Amino acid sequence: MKNKELSSFLNPRLKSLPLWLKITLSILSGVLLVASMPGYDIPYIGWIALIPMLIVVMNSRAKHRFLLALPFALVFSVGVHRWYPQIFTPALGYFLIFAVGTFYAGIIQFVVWLQSRQSGVLKLLALPTAWAGVEFIKFIAPVVEDWWFVLLAKSQWRFPPALQILSVTGFPGLSFLVMLVNVALTFLIIKLMLFKNLENGELNSLSPMASAAALGLVIIVLVCGIMIFPNLPANTFSIAALTDMVNQDPSILSTSEFAQEDFGTSINPEETSQAIFDLDAALSRHIAVKEPDFIVWPENGFADADDPQFMDQLKSLSAEIGSYIVADVVWYAESGMYDTALMVNPAGNEVGRRAKINTTDGEENVGFVPGPHDFPVLDTPYGKVGLGVCWDRHRLFITRELARNGAQIVLMTVDDDFDGTPWFPPIHASDAVFRAAENRVAMGLGTTNGLSMVIDPYGRIVAEGEVNERGAIFGEVFTVSGDTLYTRYGDWFGWLMVIGTLILIGLAVYQKK
Repeated sequence: MKNKELSSFLNPRLKSLPLWLKITLSILSGVLLVASMPGYDIPYIGWIALIPMLIVVMNSRAKHRFLLALPFALVFSVGVHRWYPQIFTPALGYFLIFAVGTFYAGIIQFVVWLQSRQSGVLKLLALPTAWAGVEFIKFIAPVVEDWWFVLLAKSQWRFPPALQILSVTGFPGLSFLVMLVNVALTFLIIKLMLFKNLENGELNSLSPMASAAALGLVIIVLVCGIMIFPNLPANTFSIAALTDMVNQDPSILSTSEFAQEDFGTSINPEETSQAIFDLDAALSRHIAVKEPDFIVWPENGFADADDPQFMDQLKSLSAEIGSYIVADVVWYAESGMYDTALMVNPAGNEVGRRAKINTTDGEENVGFVPGPHDFPVLDTPYGKVGLGVCWDRHRLFITRELARNGAQIVLMTVDDDFDGTPWFPPIHASDAVFRAAENRVAMGLGTTNGLSMVIDPYGRIVAEGEVNERGAIFGEVFTVSGDTLYTRYGDWFGWLMVIGTLILIGLAVYQKK
């Protein structure tokens, strides 16, 4: 017997719901999912946020699904992409918010269609599989990969028990679990409450036990995530990170020949370099009373990496306060101009440097080039250190390659200041939390305008600064030995979801014949 779509078995009560109520339920899902995302930070809502919209869309005919998903998608896009007008031009930013919203509505239409063409347990797994597969592809696809920051998994960035799955599957595994819970609960609600009087129909081919088993599996994963946390080891070390706000400081901006939007995109004038150094040195001396082992400065390109006038000052400061210091500099190498993280030790010597790999279009337009795909690891008494700069934490492979080379600590200089928007820093900070949990590395990030963070190897944030507020933070962390499954095998689960989606498409097409 050929498979029929779910819409062939509409519940009369749901079919007769007024349009305004269906739209309201769709909007409700958008509001709930936004509330779970970075910047709003109510992670538990993410596990149920999609249920109202899914109930409406899954019980609508195929030709209506896009329009019923669109209110959800637009509300969600507005809530999580409020920073687009600051990163792009306002007109382009608002257009992209709308365009991305329609894209999400199209994805919902696609994954629900795919689900409706499956039978048995595949009906339960189809939507989570396809959603995770699509998210993975758009996150790594050329051109768009640098601007797709929003993931369903990021609803859990402040819920460490859920983050532990990242060390096995990477983010697609967590997106899969969150969507699986939403779908399983939706099926149970429809099956046990709305369809309880139906004796036949496609939903009846899926036993409530399958949904219950899926929920039980997720509960087991979360319990294991809680149990895996170690006691704080005795051999901890400390990281301090600065938020210096130089991009918004009129006194520093007045010393530069660059407009505010171009500040930090090339080598600074001498007066500007000295002003930045003096500010960051003062913040470093202030936090030095806590005796941090590492201090991470922001991505401010404060000086030429080989200018002895400023490098000698940096080395002297490191020796004075007795800490390793990671600063952002401009490195003129034979192969080009690099935005570079440079580390000096308490003995007053440069330990090493690493050029930024994931440069932005704006940086490349003013002459910066991507750094080589080298992943040096620097020895310290506290563990092996890898360095990075800002956008490097967004690419999945950079932190992973550092960890494969033995890095136990990753320190990054960051600039998230796009016209002072408070909405983008939490979205980008979640990348660092994910990279830490995926690879079991401790991370420290200093930023121009926030969120500066210290993160332990399990993705737990142990210290964080405020957005658009100058200051220094301090946190104690530890190292973990050995590679995670994700570090060793990379994005195996993401590609599994892509393959699974293609198989589901094949089954759906076959069933339609």
